Amino acid sequence: GSTNHHHGHGHQPQGPDEWPDEILWEKSATALGHFCEAVGCHDPQRRTQLVITGYVASTADGAPTTLQRDGSDYSASIFGRLLGATEVVIWTDSDGVMSADPRRVPEAYTLAEGSYKEALELAYFGAKVMHPKTMFPAMDAKPKIPIFIRSTFKPEAPGTKIHSRAHEKRPLSLAEHRQRQRQQQQLVLRRRREAREKQQL
Repeated sequence: GSTNHHHGHGHQPQGPDEWPDEILWEKSATALGHFCEAVGCHDPQRRTQLVITGYVASTADGAPTTLQRDGSDYSASIFGRLLGATEVVIWTDSDGVMSADPRRVPEAYTLAEGSYKEALELAYFGAKVMHPKTMFPAMDAKPKIPIFIRSTFKPEAPGTKIHSRAHEKRPLSLAEHRQRQRQQQQLVLRRRREAREKQQL
């Protein structure tokens, strides 16, 4: 069947800080609702399973577009929120979220769980498992939706559970993370410049 009815609706981001606000949730929910009525998504007797194309979306004007980097994972989080899912599972080539880069830290291990805030910070510091934008739909859902990072090569492994923890401070927004990243890059460049200047003395 056609997948046109259940692509996420959003607008093409104009800059790096627009990601969190791009989804037109009401319009997407309406389109998905019409599709579900047609195929009986919510009929417990039919036990309908949806196979949804990720990465592809449409603009506010209805033109085809893509969700860009890590768009398939982002799609999973978006549809998890739209469908009121109790969990979202991201299948990767990793056993889960690692405590450190295993290429640099041999004793790194897979984390059993972590908070959204911790996962965002790991992503900010270069973790390749999940793009920060994937977490925002799940984080903003009511109730919040836990995300599981699991391995396609070891489906029996539990992976890492990313979820909300009680009394946790509000995670930084993607825009705040990008600002922090720019500041960190500027700091690194300044330290390198100072090191070169000392070598020249």
